Amino acid sequence: MVTPLRPGLVEAVVRRAGGVLVGREREIAALTAALGGGRSCVVHGAAGMGKSALLCVASSIAVRTGMRPVRGLRALSGGDTLLLVDDAERLSAEETERLARFRGVVVLAGDFDPVAPPPGLVDLVAGAVRVPLRPVGADVVAEMIRRRFDAEASPELISLCLDHCGGAPGVLNDVLDLLEPGEVSAGSLRGLRSPRLLQAVRRYWQVLDADAVTVARALAVLGSAPLDLLREVAGMDSCATLAAFERLADARLALGEPVRIVSPALSQAICQEMAPDLRERLHRAAAEAMHRRCDPVTAMAEHVVACAEPVGAHWVAPALRTAARLHRAAGRPEQAVRCLRAALREPMSGQVAAQVAIALADLHLRCGIAPHADELARCWQRLSAEGNPDGALDWLAAVVLDWQCDEDVLGVPAGDEGPPESYRAVAMAMSPLSGPRTADSPALRAFWSGEGAEQVLDDLPEHAMPSLVLAGLGLLRGGSSRALLDLPLRDRLVGAENDWLVALEMWAHGASGRHAEVFRLMHSLAGRTSPARGCVALAAAAFVSSCVDCGRLGEAREMLVRLGYTGTLSPAWVCMMLLHQRARLHLALGSPRAALADAERAGVVELAEEARAALVERPTLVRCGAWGKLTPHESRIVELALEGETNREIATRFNVTQRAVELHLTRVYRKAGISRRVQLSSVFGPI
Repeated sequence: MVTPLRPGLVEAVVRRAGGVLVGREREIAALTAALGGGRSCVVHGAAGMGKSALLCVASSIAVRTGMRPVRGLRALSGGDTLLLVDDAERLSAEETERLARFRGVVVLAGDFDPVAPPPGLVDLVAGAVRVPLRPVGADVVAEMIRRRFDAEASPELISLCLDHCGGAPGVLNDVLDLLEPGEVSAGSLRGLRSPRLLQAVRRYWQVLDADAVTVARALAVLGSAPLDLLREVAGMDSCATLAAFERLADARLALGEPVRIVSPALSQAICQEMAPDLRERLHRAAAEAMHRRCDPVTAMAEHVVACAEPVGAHWVAPALRTAARLHRAAGRPEQAVRCLRAALREPMSGQVAAQVAIALADLHLRCGIAPHADELARCWQRLSAEGNPDGALDWLAAVVLDWQCDEDVLGVPAGDEGPPESYRAVAMAMSPLSGPRTADSPALRAFWSGEGAEQVLDDLPEHAMPSLVLAGLGLLRGGSSRALLDLPLRDRLVGAENDWLVALEMWAHGASGRHAEVFRLMHSLAGRTSPARGCVALAAAAFVSSCVDCGRLGEAREMLVRLGYTGTLSPAWVCMMLLHQRARLHLALGSPRAALADAERAGVVELAEEARAALVERPTLVRCGAWGKLTPHESRIVELALEGETNREIATRFNVTQRAVELHLTRVYRKAGISRRVQLSSVFGPI
């Protein structure tokens, strides 16, 4: 008789199994008792339930009791041999016949119903102890996460993992292998690829018929659906669809009420197993069928968004616009943007195009979602040709002015060399400064000439963002920023609009000599996260201007480092203002080379001439204590970096590789106690 396994031994087995056996104490006890009595066992459960891990427990029991565990059908000598057979449902007829003749103790694991086992295993299963592996609960999921990461999991994380894995500890173990707890989200789980689940799906396809596979794939794409919708997407008649679904349920791949695959993880693996053209075809069929049935538009939109190619029907864009509005109202801006970006690919009228563009611009400006350069360019060109319906160009102009202030915003990687020429061309083509003057738009007219700017600001509409940005910048361009202080705006503006007003008022205060108010407003704006990026660049320019006027150069330098405005800036108008003021700061700090680069990019001729003159005789810079730790070569590299030269330019100057320069800078960072190039200025001098 075998005594129960010691708790310490169980813990060791659980650890070796990767935590898959957490919460399986009852099953381990049943397996121990059965083998102690010399009885065979059948461990059965769906994919990912931990059948293979429980075979490891059986092997440990065998070793402890003097038996010889053997996996597979390599040795059928009987006696003191414990035979361990995994994936019993995949045994061939010959292997099943050999197993039926074995008279020793067997532990059989597989994904089949013991009530109706595979042919040839009926006698073995009938006399064996059945050990079913059922889905685990939230407490087991919490314990698995605790054991893996030595940290407590939040209820939201536990619920998300449990729902995704369907209570299968093996699937959860794969998820935890690929992700850290802080990385687990609905989005990260959707894109996760589990090799073991993919293998399980392919094994299922080997034993299921073609109709069952077709229905399983359609159901994986749909998520959950009534049988009539499933029939339509699968392209089969009702009887064949129902019969195929019942075979999936028997194979423990699908569940009813509602009809669905047993877990999102398995459904995702089935989708990943499909060829891309088949998956696309099923998503398109699902979208068209749901549109005909007048199903919820948000559910239909998910299938359109999943298509790599446009559907090409005129009903699609309005439906996606409606879905985006519902997602936005429910607090799901990311999903709303996905719907609107998919709508841009579809055929649509000019009116719908304007609605989609305005909705996209509103999400960019109020929710801080970065736009794509190609979508902005397409919308700008089309709506310009359409005559600016619904004032949509005002919105696009506000997006351009607000978002093109960081080189990485539109998907362009930041670097010492700055954005490529193609990006600069797109930025300038999209800029209202280079586009056609639209006479029928008061806000754009106010931006170009300042004409009627105060009237536009007095009569701000309900959605005030584009009018405020364009008219306010029009006053600023015309040198009439003081008028902003007399407009009764503040009580009507909140959120991003208020942030823009703060930035505009900072220029008005600076022009009036109230620099203390500029400093106060800048620290207030920098202390909160604003989705409006252009207004932060505009405010930073006003702050630097006041700091240079007051001689507070260190504060200006620290603020630019804090905001990340020490590198290359894009050619947006607000950034030209920041480049102008940053050039003044460089000149005041004794870095004429950097001042010249900024002045030339901003097009400020007088300042560029001052910088060239200052290059003739450079002042001696005051260095901090860390400067003495540098080698002469490191000092020269730091000086050139502070003057604005890129790593590539420095490497060319010294006739070395760019990698060598990077290694030298890394050693400098270590000596100075910093981690990034932009921090050099805060330690060694001017930025």
